[in-house]
Amino acid sequence: AKNAEYNRTGRKISKKLIEDWEMKETEKDQDVHQIRLQNIALRFKLAKAEKKLKKKEQLADDLHLIDFEQLKIENQTLNEKIEERNEELHKLRKKIHTAVIQLTHIREKEQQIRAQNERRKE
Repeated sequence: AKNAEYNRTGRKISKKLIEDWEMKETEKDQDVHQIRLQNIALRFKLAKAEKKLKKKEQLADDLHLIDFEQLKIENQTLNEKIEERNEELHKLRKKIHTAVIQLTHIREKEQQIRAQNERRKE
């Protein structure tokens, strides 16, 4: 590289210019290396996504229209059961509320009767 010269003119190429070219070449090599690493990572990511998509497609093939209809019927049945249980729960809550009111009324009545008995004893 010390004796490098231009082909057309025969003049010697300066050492600084050669160093600049070598530095640019090194930078480009590093850039190529980084881009290749990114390319490998993206290929891996693409392969993973394709595998995931293939798995989903296979799962979709396994679930036929009949399976979908069956699941739909089961879902409707379960929703009806939930509705029945909710109604039953509502009735039980209403009974509890009524029982609490009656119990409160009976306790108040008991207190009044005890108070009357106390007054009669005196």
